[in-house]
Amino acid sequence: MATASNLLIVESFPFVPEQDELTRACQLFQREDAPSAARGARCLRDAAAAMRRTCATESEWRHYIASEIRRHPAAAAALQDLFVRRAFTKPRGYAGDAVLLDFIYQHESVREAVERAPAMVQAAMQFTTNAAGPRAVRNRAWLLASEIDATARRVARPEILSLACGHLREARLSRAVQAGSLGRFVAIDQDTESLAVVREENERFGVEAAEGSVKTVIARGRELGQFDFVYAAGLYDYLNDKVAARLLQALFERVKPGGKVWIANFMPDIEDRGYMEAFMDWWLIYRDEAEMMRLGQELPLNEVASMRTFVEHENNIVFLEAVRHA
Repeated sequence: MATASNLLIVESFPFVPEQDELTRACQLFQREDAPSAARGARCLRDAAAAMRRTCATESEWRHYIASEIRRHPAAAAALQDLFVRRAFTKPRGYAGDAVLLDFIYQHESVREAVERAPAMVQAAMQFTTNAAGPRAVRNRAWLLASEIDATARRVARPEILSLACGHLREARLSRAVQAGSLGRFVAIDQDTESLAVVREENERFGVEAAEGSVKTVIARGRELGQFDFVYAAGLYDYLNDKVAARLLQALFERVKPGGKVWIANFMPDIEDRGYMEAFMDWWLIYRDEAEMMRLGQELPLNEVASMRTFVEHENNIVFLEAVRHA
């Protein structure tokens, strides 16, 4: 395994000016102290955002990442961050797995790994896991927990469905879940390791962990029954418009009269998008409010009591809400 010092050797590249921002970030990391590492992480975030803006198309941006950014020592420096490395190496086959999100949630399950890391790595992670994207993920979890609780106040013993649930961290934020006051909570994911965590931590609260995917919900969703609140938190960031619209129809079919469905999506202008793509190899499908509303236009509008979009308070994730007629 390469050592930290090996990862941080700055070499000269013909296409990189001597004092460009990537090289400056490497020089900050080479100091091997916590304040400099945090500044280095910020420098990489800002540099990636600036470089992304210079590319006219995504194809050009991907080429720039492969031919220049990934060949620069800054890319190796960034990978010392456990959060960044988890996304880049994709041990479960995709970037945004539930363990990665636990770094964002600063969950106790990853605390030991973080505390074992050198102080400079911990400092870099303090920046990367508190940037706009991670903050939005935490905001999203609080909004979901609040809506679960609101549903429990509106309906006695409500039934809840979460698709692509990950580790279902919003459950620990919900008073209704923790009090065992829900009638049924079905948590679906295709990752069996994630489901094992959900069962271990939430089965005692009545949560049912079930293996399933977008395809199974579209094809056999009726077998799940109907629910007062249905949501997909992080899934839509990976779905093209055709699949996204079809899945929304399938989810809306699972909604009881008077119930609602929420889908969430990252918005296009999030400030750490360039960093996520360049250094984490984490590519999302971004949507704005108008694009989310267009997905909703595929629903049977005669069955929709109301439909709206709203954005979490830092304006990085947009939600579409569709309520079924009572």
